[in-house]
Amino acid sequence: MKLSKRFLVFVLIISITLFLKLNNWNDRYAAVETFRGAALNEDVLYPLMSKNLNDGGKLKVYINGEIYSDQNQNAILDDGLNPVGSLDFIRTVMGGSAFMLDDSSAMVQITNDIYEFLAGNRNATANGDDLELSIKPSVHVGQLYVGLEDLCKVFGYEYTYDKSTYTANINIKKQPRLPKTYDLRSAGRVSFIRNQGSTATCWACASLEALESSLLPANQFKFSVDSMIKDNSFSLDEEAGGEYTMALAYLLSWQGPVEVEETTNIIDELTGDTDKTKVHLQEVHFYDSENLDGIKRAVYQYGGVSTSIYASVSTADLNGSSSYNRRTNSYCYTGNAKPNHDVVIIGWDDNYPAENFSTEVSGSGAFICQNSWGSGFGDNGVFYISYYDSNIGNQAVSYVKADLNNTYNYIYQSDLCGWVGQIGYSKEWAYGANTFTADSEQQIEAAGFYALGKDTNYQIYFVSNYINTSTLSSKEMVASGTVEQAGYYTVKFNAPKTVTEGENFAIVIYINTPNTLRPLAVEYASDKMTKAVDITDGKGFISNNGLDWENVEDVAKANLCIKAYANNVVEVFN
Repeated sequence: MKLSKRFLVFVLIISITLFLKLNNWNDRYAAVETFRGAALNEDVLYPLMSKNLNDGGKLKVYINGEIYSDQNQNAILDDGLNPVGSLDFIRTVMGGSAFMLDDSSAMVQITNDIYEFLAGNRNATANGDDLELSIKPSVHVGQLYVGLEDLCKVFGYEYTYDKSTYTANINIKKQPRLPKTYDLRSAGRVSFIRNQGSTATCWACASLEALESSLLPANQFKFSVDSMIKDNSFSLDEEAGGEYTMALAYLLSWQGPVEVEETTNIIDELTGDTDKTKVHLQEVHFYDSENLDGIKRAVYQYGGVSTSIYASVSTADLNGSSSYNRRTNSYCYTGNAKPNHDVVIIGWDDNYPAENFSTEVSGSGAFICQNSWGSGFGDNGVFYISYYDSNIGNQAVSYVKADLNNTYNYIYQSDLCGWVGQIGYSKEWAYGANTFTADSEQQIEAAGFYALGKDTNYQIYFVSNYINTSTLSSKEMVASGTVEQAGYYTVKFNAPKTVTEGENFAIVIYINTPNTLRPLAVEYASDKMTKAVDITDGKGFISNNGLDWENVEDVAKANLCIKAYANNVVEVFN
């Protein structure tokens, strides 16, 4: 059938009109879709992708060709899928000093150069001058993260990044050198000066002052010395004295710290109001007098370092001591007496003149130290101790990780007195296993242990549904690595392990510490201060091969210093 011309023209007009309308709608639709797609990428898609990639550990960072082991997510992808590094990354990998100034800004020091970064702002400063960044810094879990590319430019390191594989390569030819002089006071990172009066509480003062310093300047706390003395698991009072291991036992077991109203007198503190804080100490490093450069770097990176010296007078000042120069506030003891006093190292001066000391010393240089004898002593409570002092650097402790974010809300432990002694098989290695009973349905996420020497290698295993030592053969590895410095470490598992209420579980640790014959730390009753140790509250085992186990209580009347950290399982209701 033939169609009329008029009908064909009508159909053509309708078709053209519809085409134009549809094409115009498509343009509008395309514009809307483009806008929505951009918003999805920036606001929703990328953050979701970054979380998924970070949880899966997809970002790979190589340092001088070796993979960077990152169980604490110190290098992650930000919400724009850019690789960024935390302040911990800056300290431990890049060799700088880094700390939060407040909730959203941080300072980084590289030798004598000072940089300031602000979250959400590409404008940073370098020694007071403007510095433009390629990526906006951001805050994650209380820490500022800065773009790896920007950090490498600042530090002068070579950097490449492959977006397709999420692989970053950093070539560090040489770590930045330490400055010749450094003083935490100039950065506002020194806590208030305490006055212990006639009490034997220097050990508690020094420990808490070093801990407070590690949190400054962003977080200002005044912790209670009285609580540390009275609320621990030892048998002592304020006149009995103490030492750094006792302070650590109190802090690592979460018995403290306790915050107190401002006071500079320990006696006044007895009536002060106290309030439990949310600070959980999770990592400390140990140093000795043979590693003064290591102590300097610890002060530079983490804040004050507590240490022991010999105070060569019996009074509460050094004015009667031949080792003290009152005019220059300097001290150097060169005798053989054992340490009897604790102070906090808050800086150093490599050029401090040798002639400033009242005794003859072998060279220049001194640590800047905070005392606990009130602001009337020295320079407002601060004095200089020579590098050549017989004891400076002994029993030195750096407070590396004090957790303010409640990363773990539950702790399993049986060593409230902490590290009192060591146990082993006259070998550098040993296995230790601690068993616990779950209080509720929880996720066990980390384990804690003491490394009693440098370059300690560890392997951590988890055992579900523990029944007896034969069950330990079903252990599953959840973490491994090597720690360079002696200390206490909390190691996060590769993945959490869920336990049900009443379930028995075990943490097994293989530990290998070079030049140590007894590599496992234990608590036991060794003297009058530890006579109250309760060894019946734990169930630990040791082995020299991971197969045959001995009960620690039976063979050594001790508890193993192995802890587990957990979070409660949160129920989700639909």
